[in-house]
Amino acid sequence: MKIILSFSIIIYSFLLFSCNAKTSINSISHNLVIEAEKKIILDSSRFDIKKFEANSYKQKLFKENFKRPGFDAQNEEENSDGTLVRQWTIFPDKEKADTQEYLEEVSTEWSPFVIRKKYDYMGRLRRWSTTFRQESINKSYEYDANGKVIKITNYEEKFKHSFADIRAFLLKARSIDIYDTRQAIARRVNHFSKINENAYYDIYIPSKEDAYIGYKIIIYDVSLEIKELREENDSK
Repeated sequence: MKIILSFSIIIYSFLLFSCNAKTSINSISHNLVIEAEKKIILDSSRFDIKKFEANSYKQKLFKENFKRPGFDAQNEEENSDGTLVRQWTIFPDKEKADTQEYLEEVSTEWSPFVIRKKYDYMGRLRRWSTTFRQESINKSYEYDANGKVIKITNYEEKFKHSFADIRAFLLKARSIDIYDTRQAIARRVNHFSKINENAYYDIYIPSKEDAYIGYKIIIYDVSLEIKELREENDSK
């Protein structure tokens, strides 16, 4: 009886370890998440209008042009965690106060990610999105006046692999991190078609000696085939 019980425990432990191992391996791909990719569906955050105007009003340009149609007032602030917050407001129509918009970008030095938020004239969040070097990625969210999601746009539907997948793949293959712009400058090319089997990731690898001298790596989205492009006079 003791032998049977011990054998059962061994089998159970093996199965448990196997499941955990599979979960760990699978998490390398689509489950790879960074802070910029996290998003709570219901968002009640508000834009601090008073603080923005107090900071912006210190600028002479802001004083002279406050609430002129089309005027772009700006304010930048660096947080203790190293993130840079850039805020600005625009007045599309001076006759309609409810058309005023506040916009905010949150970025980090050497990171290709930017979190973008748009608020209405009362400081209520109306849109949340993430970009990877100016390209919209993952999902964007649009909200009504109560903070409820009214529209979700998925920018990954036409691709087999995400930037997170390519990052994990390239780290393993070449030890290059596309999330660090000092190591690589990446973009996704899909020629604006709905579904493109020839979509690829264009990655520039700058030289450590001179950022303007480097080479390119092309990774095809579907096959993950890698091609390296160098100038003829570059040594491989």
